[in-house]
Amino acid sequence: MWALLNSDEDTIVQTITNPKPMTIGGIQYSRDIFKLWTVSELKSIGIVPITTTGSHLNTDYYTEENEAYAIANDKASVVKTIGTKAADKTLATVKSQQVTNAKRMCNSLLKNTDWYVTRKYERSVDIPDKIIAFRAAVVAVYTAAKSTINGAANIGALVTVNTNGTGATASISVNGTASGVVNTSDNTISKNSHGFVDDELVLYDSGIKDNKDAHAVIEGLVNSQNYYIHSAGTNDFKLSLTPSTFGDEAIISLTGVADSGAAHTFTSMGIIKTVNDWPNELDLAYKI
Repeated sequence: MWALLNSDEDTIVQTITNPKPMTIGGIQYSRDIFKLWTVSELKSIGIVPITTTGSHLNTDYYTEENEAYAIANDKASVVKTIGTKAADKTLATVKSQQVTNAKRMCNSLLKNTDWYVTRKYERSVDIPDKIIAFRAAVVAVYTAAKSTINGAANIGALVTVNTNGTGATASISVNGTASGVVNTSDNTISKNSHGFVDDELVLYDSGIKDNKDAHAVIEGLVNSQNYYIHSAGTNDFKLSLTPSTFGDEAIISLTGVADSGAAHTFTSMGIIKTVNDWPNELDLAYKI
C-alpha cells in the first residue's frame, strides 16, 4: 500500500491499495511506476509506502473500527494503525458458520469412502471393518464438534473452543529397553511427573544411532508415529492411535521392550480441540 501526500507533505491526499494510473500536478503517470520506480523516485512526486503497526483482530469473531493513518516524522512513510475492536460478531451467526464448516468437512471426508457403501448396497460386498470405523469416527467428530460449538456461551468461549492448547511438557525421554519403564502387562510407559494428559497428541521417536539408523522401537509402537495419550496417571501413561472424540480409542498393546536405545522420546504436539481434529482414511488406525 502507498499514500499520496500533498506538496507540503503534511496531509494524506489518498491511500492507494493497488497500483493504478495517477495524475499528480497535472502529469499523468502509468501504474507501472509502482513496480519500476524506486522508493526515492516515488517520494519525489509525493507517493510514500504505508507501514502497519499492531495486529489485525480475527475477523471470524470481531469487527474492527477506527483504523488510523499518520505521516511519519521523516515524511518518508505513512503509518497505519490497526483498528480496535468495534464489537463481537453476532454469536448465533458465527456458530452457524462454524457448524456449516464442520458439516462440509464431515461430508468431504466421507465422500472418498462412499463407494464402499454403494458397493455394499448394489453388490452385497462387505465394507472393511476399518472403513466402517473410519466413517463412524468422522460422524462422531462432527456430532461432538457441533455440540461443542453450540455450547459456547459467548464469542470468547467460541474462540477457546477453536484454539488448540499446548501440553504441560514439551518432550520426555525414557529408556525404552527397561522393563521398569515399558510395562507389557499394563501397556504403560513410566516417567515420573511426565505432565501429559488424556487425548494429548505426542510424536514417538525411538532415537538415532551414530550410523543414522533408528533404534529398534518399543515393540508395539511405530517410529515417527503420532499417538494420543490414554489413561494418563501422574507417573505413567498409555497410548492410542485415536482420541476419545473419535469414539473408537483403543490402548496400544506393548509387546516388548526395545532392543536398544536409552532415549526414546515422546514430544507433545499439543492438545488438539475437537473441531480441529478429524480422522483420515490414511491414518494408521484406518488404513487398509
